[in-house]
Amino acid sequence: MIHKNPQESLADYLSTKVFHAEEGQVVAPGSVEVDGFALFMERYTEGLAIERAAVDHFVENWKK
Repeated sequence: MIHKNPQESLADYLSTKVFHAEEGQVVAPGSVEVDGFALFMERYTEGLAIERAAVDHFVENWKK
């Protein structure tokens, strides 16, 4: 960013100087990845109750 023109936006700087030669490629997830992510999210959401209980316990016992 030391070579960035003060009037140049960050988006312009990145597209013209940092990523100007980069080519993008779209990669779609397969069914294994989709299923794995769904399982992760299911377990993650179920674990939020555990996190909430831990925070509640900490708050209740913090000053004791």
